[in-house]
Amino acid sequence: MKKILLLLIVVFALTTANAQKQFGTRNGKISFLATDDADVKAVNNEVTSRLADNGSISFSLLLKSFRFQLAEMQEHFNDKYVESNKFPRADFKGTITNIKDVNFAKDGVYKATAKGDLTLHGVTKNITVEGSIIVKNGKPTVTAKFPIVMKDFNIDGTGVTSKVNADIRCLYQ
Repeated sequence: MKKILLLLIVVFALTTANAQKQFGTRNGKISFLATDDADVKAVNNEVTSRLADNGSISFSLLLKSFRFQLAEMQEHFNDKYVESNKFPRADFKGTITNIKDVNFAKDGVYKATAKGDLTLHGVTKNITVEGSIIVKNGKPTVTAKFPIVMKDFNIDGTGVTSKVNADIRCLYQ
């Protein structure tokens, strides 16, 4: 019995020693600006995100949490374009391919490339995004800007826009 207990303690200690460091936030920010119409812009400050020092990264958000300058734009966005009652969430799950270049113990700005699956409007596409990881006082912030082509996700942007530029910023705790 003592040998089993000792074995369990050793296994637990080794597992804990090799555990990855996880960072998370519930108030990340994603904003977008329509490329065809500078008046179409919105921001969502309720983005949930996880980042691990092994490179795993994820973002998840409710589409209804995007805020527009005009209530009518918000209504059209949710009802006509992204159909947020039918497709309430957008998600990204992927990996930072060059995570070994990031030193989470040293302040600095590190270039990062994330590859993974973006799910929007019921469609999942594999994407690659270039961005940065900024480490300050042991806390990382992820930033990235990338285009989203509406038709790639079966969103009819006719009359409004064919593409939006997304801007992500997440400060992790």
